[in-house]
Amino acid sequence: MLTGAPKVSPDHVPNMAAMTGRLGLDTVPAAWPTGVSQLALAINACHRCDAFDVCNDWLARAPKVIATPPAFCPNAPEFKRAKQAKEK
Repeated sequence: MLTGAPKVSPDHVPNMAAMTGRLGLDTVPAAWPTGVSQLALAINACHRCDAFDVCNDWLARAPKVIATPPAFCPNAPEFKRAKQAKEK
């Protein structure tokens, strides 16, 4: 039985780039403060996130520089760790 085309998830990469940029983090693997494996996990968590629309809306309204990620973000703990590691 055909079920139609598979559901295509939205592209989360621009949201993650915008979020990390506002936090002062660079998503270049060699520059990720907590290591490339942690960046890979963060990318995966972003792609699996159900809050894409909430994130889009938040990014449209949030300041261009933020100190901490929003609580709804599944990567908030990792982004906080990466920001603290970068500031050391």
